[in-house]
Amino acid sequence: MMSKIYRCLDCGKEYKFDFSILIDEKELSVGTSKEQQIKKRLKSFNFPEESNICFACLKLVNIKNNNSSKNNSEQIKTQISEYIKEIKQNYSKEEEDLKKYSETEENNEINELNKIKAEAEKDELELNNLLKELENIENEESKFCAEFIDLEIKLYFEEIKKMNNTELINNYKNKINRINANNIFSELFQISFSEKFGTINGCKFNDPYISNNYDSINGGWGYIILLTKLLSIKYKFESSNYELIPEGNFSKIQIKKENELFEIGISDKNRTIDKFNKAMEMYLNYLNEFMEFLIKEGKIEKKGEDICPKICGNTINEKSILIEEGKDKIDNWYQCLKYLLTILKFLICQTLKNEDKSYD
Repeated sequence: MMSKIYRCLDCGKEYKFDFSILIDEKELSVGTSKEQQIKKRLKSFNFPEESNICFACLKLVNIKNNNSSKNNSEQIKTQISEYIKEIKQNYSKEEEDLKKYSETEENNEINELNKIKAEAEKDELELNNLLKELENIENEESKFCAEFIDLEIKLYFEEIKKMNNTELINNYKNKINRINANNIFSELFQISFSEKFGTINGCKFNDPYISNNYDSINGGWGYIILLTKLLSIKYKFESSNYELIPEGNFSKIQIKKENELFEIGISDKNRTIDKFNKAMEMYLNYLNEFMEFLIKEGKIEKKGEDICPKICGNTINEKSILIEEGKDKIDNWYQCLKYLLTILKFLICQTLKNEDKSYD
């Protein structure tokens, strides 16, 4: 209690404050302790114990003389009060400066916070744009996957179709190879002529207006389509316009570009005769194209070309292949079919000749 280290608020120096200077030896004799005297003296001066004022500064008001008069005490008290006031003013100033500093720091922090907030809003906007872009990409991906799966399915069925077609072609090739070994053209197709009608494998081309003749006519056309198809395969000919489909009495001819099928046969003259005529006319176009191909490839000699019946449109040697009412028209149809069978028989002979020179 008697001394303590402080930094003087007045001069700024460190000092050891010795409270013993406030002790009166006379009061000790009447039983008042040093601590009680110090507290009483400080209280009478309105001066706190830890006021942080050094002795050098304090003695300006307290140690001018050694008297303990009332005037000296009042002077010390006044000086101490002024010093305390000055200290409070300095403290208020420091507090105000601290407040200004705090406000400046607060404004800076608010500005920095606003800046961070603006950057966060910008980042959020960019993030939303990226999310939308990602959503668009996912939608495109879903669409692409759906299209890809659809294409995969189509490709699968195309592969199945291709496999089936390949198997069908291989079956045809195997059949042809087996038939070639037996000389198919001379053994399987017998063509003959009577005075009026042509016949192939027993199927006679007679009056198409009599329903009892339909099976014979349709069967004969079935053999014609099969024979022509086999000859085309043998010579590796493929028409750019038509495709022959051998199916016996229900054989067909197809227009490739239009993918339209015509049954080359007759079942009811009131409904199918026009289609039958169209199919027979298409067949003649196919056969004429085939003949031109064989001539170009050198498979038919000039002499054979000269003696073979001539195809022109829907006629052979000027006899129409179309079925029309009237006796003369029907006779023309009979004759045209005989010419057609003659051409096919000529092709058989030409094929055998090309394979075996001894056949000459």
